[in-house]
Amino acid sequence: MPASTPTPENAPAAARYSRHARLSLIGQDGQRKIEKGSVLIIGCGSLGCAQAAFLARAGVGRLTLADRDTVQAPNMATQLLYDETDLRDGAPKAAAAARRLRTINSGIAIEPVVADITAANIEPLVAAADLVLDATDNFETRFLINEAAVKAGKPWIYGGVLGTDGMAMAIRPGRGPCLRCLFALPPPEGRLPPPDVFGVLATAAVWVAALQTTQALKALACGGADWGRMHTLDIWNGTVTTAEVLRDPACPCCGGR
Repeated sequence: MPASTPTPENAPAAARYSRHARLSLIGQDGQRKIEKGSVLIIGCGSLGCAQAAFLARAGVGRLTLADRDTVQAPNMATQLLYDETDLRDGAPKAAAAARRLRTINSGIAIEPVVADITAANIEPLVAAADLVLDATDNFETRFLINEAAVKAGKPWIYGGVLGTDGMAMAIRPGRGPCLRCLFALPPPEGRLPPPDVFGVLATAAVWVAALQTTQALKALACGGADWGRMHTLDIWNGTVTTAEVLRDPACPCCGGR
């Protein structure tokens, strides 16, 4: 029986991911590790859509997408995985994102979780992943991610975007600071207006997501990332600043646990 002709859907991984594998910073071994990796993305908004698209195209073996919301009109300018059918149907973001990602890469496992992430359900989600990506828009959930990651000893990548500015930091529990070493308490209510009030530039979100995803790929491929370094970005003015964050021995999370 003649061998089947490869199609775009079943093209060998060696060809599909060759441009990443040819990078000396990743290589064949690093790419294989990426393909075996499992990433949890919490939030399927501006950051989460870009993160998920980058990771699916990079061949991460398993993506879990968690979000409670549905697609709304203001999402369409900045959330790159949704189309007008999703908007018309009021589709759950996690489910709509998973459908789109399966058309990008049918060779990886993609699991949508349509739920509010709380203390009641976050621990098993974090435990099942090799790494967690923050794509949320509030510090309460970020603190929850931080606590679950520290408890499980799982690396995670903090990221936030507002207006044309963004921040990102790779966090590895037990090796450097956690988020609460930097922010002992959540910002006072009203200090950080939600994106629907202050606005978000789509390119700023993609820039932050690209930096977060790069840190994730570095962690998966070789265990390396810019652990404990805060990157602050202003895409409108084209600037990036980086500062080392020190671990706080008195931190209530990673210090006092």
